[in-house]
Amino acid sequence: MGSWNRYGRIGALCLALVGSVGCGEDEDGANESAEDGEGRGSPAADGAPSVEDLESVSEATADEATRQALAEALDREFPLHGLVDRPSLHIKESPDPEALTIGWLRWGERVRLKREPERTSTCASGWYNLAPRGWACAGEGLEVGEEPPQVEDEVPPARRDAVMPYSYYLVKDRMVPQYHQLPSRDQQRAALAFSDRYLEMVDADQERRAERLLAGQLGPGEPTIHAAIARYLNRGFFIASTDVQVRSRRRFARTTGGGYVKEAQLEEYNGSDFHGVELTGEDAVELPIAWVVRTIRPMIHTERADGTHRFNFDEEAEPFERHERPESWVRRERIGDHFYHRFESDAWDGPRFARDWFMVMTEAIEPPFDVEDDEPWIHVDLSSQSLVIYRGATPVYATLVSSGLEEHETPTGTFTIHKKMVTDTMANLGPDAGDDSYRIQDVPWTQYFEGSFALHTAFWHSRFGLQRSHGCVNLAPADAHRVFQETWPVVPEGWHGVNTRQTGFRASRVHVTE
Repeated sequence: MGSWNRYGRIGALCLALVGSVGCGEDEDGANESAEDGEGRGSPAADGAPSVEDLESVSEATADEATRQALAEALDREFPLHGLVDRPSLHIKESPDPEALTIGWLRWGERVRLKREPERTSTCASGWYNLAPRGWACAGEGLEVGEEPPQVEDEVPPARRDAVMPYSYYLVKDRMVPQYHQLPSRDQQRAALAFSDRYLEMVDADQERRAERLLAGQLGPGEPTIHAAIARYLNRGFFIASTDVQVRSRRRFARTTGGGYVKEAQLEEYNGSDFHGVELTGEDAVELPIAWVVRTIRPMIHTERADGTHRFNFDEEAEPFERHERPESWVRRERIGDHFYHRFESDAWDGPRFARDWFMVMTEAIEPPFDVEDDEPWIHVDLSSQSLVIYRGATPVYATLVSSGLEEHETPTGTFTIHKKMVTDTMANLGPDAGDDSYRIQDVPWTQYFEGSFALHTAFWHSRFGLQRSHGCVNLAPADAHRVFQETWPVVPEGWHGVNTRQTGFRASRVHVTE
C-alpha cells in the first residue's frame, strides 16, 4: 500500500508528524511492558448485575433485565456524565499521570463518572473516577455535567454496533493535504501550489531541491507549507472519518484525529461482504467445513490400467467460486501423490474432485488448555487460513482469515489478548519501508495478542483464505466485529480500548497453529 520510492518525502513529512509503526503497532505509544492480568471481570456471584459487570457484560448483547439493572447501578454509583471532546484520552489506574494506563477514550464518546473529583497538582480540574473503574483528568479533554453535556459541532463517536465503526477512505492522489480545520479557498489554493511545485521537482529528479522545499529552505519565490495544513498524505494511505463537513459547497471528510481532507481526493472503502458461519443455533453449520479459496471447475477422475490417475475438468459443471462452501463436498482424500476434495451430487454420473490447492478445510480441535464452560477463546489455523471461536470446548463460529506472508509470518503458540481497541492506527513509514510503505488510520476491531501482532479488520482486500498480511490476522469486517464481541475483555460502554496487562481485566486466549 502506498509508494515510497519516488514520493517518499511525502511519507517523511507524515513520519515526522505521526511516527513509524509496524503491523498492529498503535500510534498512541500505549503498549505497557508488563505481565498479563487475570481474575477480574466475572459477573456478581449473586446474579445481580453491578457496575463491575461492565467489564464482562456488553450492553449490546445483554438481555433487557440486565441492561436495566446496569443502568440503575450506573445512576446510583456514577451519577455524573462525561463527554470526550479531544481526539484521545488515557484512562489511568489511579489519579496520577504516571499511573498505569488501563484503557483509552476517544472524542465523541460518553462515560459515567463519580461525583467527587480528586484535585491534584497534576490535574487542577480534577481526576474523575470512571465506570466501571479508572481515572481521567477533566482538563485533558472531558466535559462533565449533571446531565449529558452538549457541545457545538459534536463529533460522532465510533459506531460500536456497526460492522464498520467509522467511514474509511483511500487517498487517491499523489499528495493530498490534510487541514487542521475546514479550509478556505485561499488555503486550498496555497496547498495545491505547494504540492504542484514539490511534485514538479520530484518528476524532474530534483531530489535535493524537493527535500529543501519540504523543509522550507528555498527562500523567496518558492511556496511554503501553509499553516492550515497538518500534513500531506501519500496516495494509497487510508483515513478514517467520523462525518463529512461542507464549506463553500466543497465536501471534506473529518478524520478521527480532527483533520479535514477533501472528499473529491478520496475513494470510500466498505470492505468485503464475506463472512463466516454460525456453528450453534437454529441454522448451525457443522465442522468440518470446506471453503473454496480459488475458483475451480470440478474434475472427473479416471484410474488408468497401470494404476496412475487422470483428472479432466467437467466442462458441463458450474465452477465453484471463491469463498463458496459447496453443499456437494464430502471429504478430503489422498489419490496418488496428492490430496483432493471429493464432491458427490445426483446431478453427476459419479464423484467430482478438486485439487487441494483450491480449497481449505476448517476442523474442530480439543482445547489445548483447561477452559471454563463459557470461556471464549480463539483458534487460528495457519495451514487452512481459518479461525474458529470457541466457548469452552464448543465451537461457535468459523471463518477464513489472511495471515502473514513469507518474511512476515504470523507467530504460532498460545497467547493472551493484551490490548483490545475499537480502532487503532497501523503504519509502516520511514526510509526502510520501501514500496511497503502504508498508513491505515483507525483499523477496526483490533485485538493485540503478541507484541504488535493482532486480530483485526482488513477492509482493503478480500483474499480471505489466502496469506496476505504483514503478520497480523486479517478478518473481513463482519467477522472481525463478531470476534471482537465474543472475546474477553469486554470494552466497557464509552471506552475505546482496554489494556489487560497488570490491570486485572480478564483476557481471552488466542491459540495459533501451523
